[in-house]
Formats: sequence, structure tokens, C-alpha cells
Amino acid sequence: MNSREKALMRARQLMDDYFSFGGSFPVNMKMLASIAGITVKEKYMEDDQSGQLVIQAGKIAAYVNIFDSPVRQNFTIAHEIAHTLMDEFDHIQFRKKESGQDEIERLCDEVASELLLPTAEFKRQMVKHGEKLASFKPLSKYFRASLEAVAVKFAGCAQDQNRAILMVTDFHSAGRRDLAISGVIPLSNWDIFVPKGLSIGKERHLADSFYKNAPFEQTMQLSLGHLQGEYLVETYPSKFQQSGKLYNKGYILLSK
Repeated sequence: MNSREKALMRARQLMDDYFSFGGSFPVNMKMLASIAGITVKEKYMEDDQSGQLVIQAGKIAAYVNIFDSPVRQNFTIAHEIAHTLMDEFDHIQFRKKESGQDEIERLCDEVASELLLPTAEFKRQMVKHGEKLASFKPLSKYFRASLEAVAVKFAGCAQDQNRAILMVTDFHSAGRRDLAISGVIPLSNWDIFVPKGLSIGKERHLADSFYKNAPFEQTMQLSLGHLQGEYLVETYPSKFQQSGKLYNKGYILLSK
């Protein structure tokens, strides 16, 4: 049994303990951390930090950024719990908002997802709400998880894997204001490369869905980089404020 398999097995055992104590959905992450022997505390942290795991006198404390939203804090707590389930766990750990490509961090995110959004229950809820972007909001509410965490889990659990989820926004650190792709979550059978930063401004009907907050699901012709031809497109527009300004963000689900 490799490190990943052992970590996931420990995660399942921890969840069994949680439910044996009367736990329910959404998972109470502070209760789960307590069962794992971890005390959760809020702390003023740097903007690029979400969490910190500290061992002192044999006791483990997980600190979460006091400025983060409750759903982000939930995933951070799950991520810090996941660190303690690893064979490699032996020192202070920090979780960055952009955790990069470190293998341990990726594995901790996978285990954290299994703690916050257990696969079996997530699939049951997907059957109830449907394999559509429109299900993201009720799934997020049910599991008390961020839309991004739901999107990643959705990609791993959906039956139709010949799809991709595009994250889009018009908030860019370089000062651009066009609506562009900020991230791509390809499902396993998707084979078309879609680069980050690709502007969707030329596809006016697609862009208007976000600017006008008008979600849709329809088959349409696309001409975006290598995305050439007919696709089934579903949009999930939303907005957020940053430094007093309102920006667009959301998701596009593409099916070939």
C-alpha cells in the first residue's frame, strides 16, 4: 500500500469515527479536527497564507486565516488534517492560497476533498441535482464548501468525462479587464488544450452571459484557440468585490 492509499484509508477511518460520534453533513470540520487530535484556531496571517499546522509539546494546532471565508476555512482545516494522515508528517506545515505543484500538497488537497466532500455522498447528491453547473450552488451549500472545491470534486465524480470546466474572470493582477480563462479543470477524457489567459471576449454571447448575469445551457459554435466547432456549453456567472470594485467570475462547462 503506497502513501496515497494509506492516507485515504486513514481519512475513511477518521470519517467513520466522525459519524460514530453523531456527525452529519455538512461535515463539522472543527469536530472532525478534534477527533483527529487537532485544535483549530483563527489567526491573523499573511494574505497569501490560508493555514498553518503547529506542533508544540506534543499537541497539534491548526491555524486558519481569520480573514478567509467559512467555506475556505473549512477546506483549509481539512487540508491541515490531511497533513497529519501522511507518513511524511513530522514538522510545521503552511498552506498557501496557491499551493503550487508540490506532490505532498496535491495529495493533501485530494485527501482534504475526501474529508469535506466524501465521494459516495457527493455522487448521491450529483444524482439528485444533476451533472450540471447549476448543481454547484446546492452542492456548495450542502457540503459547506467553496465552488472551486465543488468543481474539482465534480470533475472526478461525473460520469460523462468528455468535458472540461473553465474558470473565467475579468479580474487580473496585470490590470487587464477582459473576460478570460483563469483556470481549467479537464475531466479525464478531455484532450483539447485550453491555455490560461485565453480571452473569451470575441465570443460575445458567451461573454454576455457573465456581464449580464444570464446563465444558459445550449449547443453553440465556438472559435477560441483550439476550441473550434460545436460544443454543448453551460455557464455559471457570478460576481465579487475586490478593493471596492465589482468583477465578474464564474464557470463554463464544455462538452464535446
